[in-house]
Amino acid sequence: MLLQVRPILFIAVVIMLSVATFYQNFLWMTEKDMWLGVMQKSPRKARPHTNIGVLYDRDGKNVEAEREYKTAIRLEPDYLAPYSSLAILYGKRGEIDKAIEIFQWVLPQLPNKDPKVYTGLGVAYMIKGLLKEAETEFKEALKIEQNYATAHLNLAEAYERMGLKYDAMKSYQRFIETASSVEEEERVEHVKMRLKQLAE
Repeated sequence: MLLQVRPILFIAVVIMLSVATFYQNFLWMTEKDMWLGVMQKSPRKARPHTNIGVLYDRDGKNVEAEREYKTAIRLEPDYLAPYSSLAILYGKRGEIDKAIEIFQWVLPQLPNKDPKVYTGLGVAYMIKGLLKEAETEFKEALKIEQNYATAHLNLAEAYERMGLKYDAMKSYQRFIETASSVEEEERVEHVKMRLKQLAE
């Protein structure tokens, strides 16, 4: 009986995964198609190029994403959204100096302060080993949005690298308290283990 149940369970899991993959591909295609349609109607607008770039970026198509972000910037230099996306893309590719340059330029231009941009710049500084500068940016992000979990996590990591164990533990704890997205919640267990190690 158990041997019969296992194949049925396996088939059910395969079907569920197939449906999930189909649904994800369907969403990607419909969202992409929507923005391609907008782009055809308004080829001189930056926003559709930016959003297509974000979709390419999510799909790991860095060359295509960079092309769309740069097209958006060329079409509307005053439209700020593609700058941050391009900086994040450069950061992921290891082109940290380029990322920092863009973040530093875009921050004073933003009409509304964005904690994600400050955090992005902080991460770039941290990669370069500029920990005090990184700390400043993460704190700026938290002034804007005090429950921004990603900034708490990065601030904790910066403190830990600086040897500030108590501050790191406090920031890790704040991350656990504020984590809400699926991606953040997946990291909570790792952070709890880190806290336990620091407490020893």
